[in-house]
Amino acid sequence: MGLRLLVPLVLLWPVLALAAEGTPLRRYRATPMREMLALFLCIVAYFVLWIVADRLIEGATGAVAAGIIAATVLSLLAVPLLLFVGYKIFGVKPGQANPDH
Repeated sequence: MGLRLLVPLVLLWPVLALAAEGTPLRRYRATPMREMLALFLCIVAYFVLWIVADRLIEGATGAVAAGIIAATVLSLLAVPLLLFVGYKIFGVKPGQANPDH
């Protein structure tokens, strides 16, 4: 399972950067700790989603490559939604950076 996670791991970072800074989520700001917790939750949820999708798709098709590719595409498409949910959970809101200071 270790090497199978390499593909979604490598592709996560550019998509996460685009989701955080290239979408309307860019205007969401809070303390650095809250933003990091939201990003961490997004990353954990991404890998949970990827593992579940990989197992389901590979079980349905019987092909390892199909499971990896389809699970990666589905998980990457979910990154903006996962980041938004993480922001909501940790109270990151639209506005100025570091509103507490």
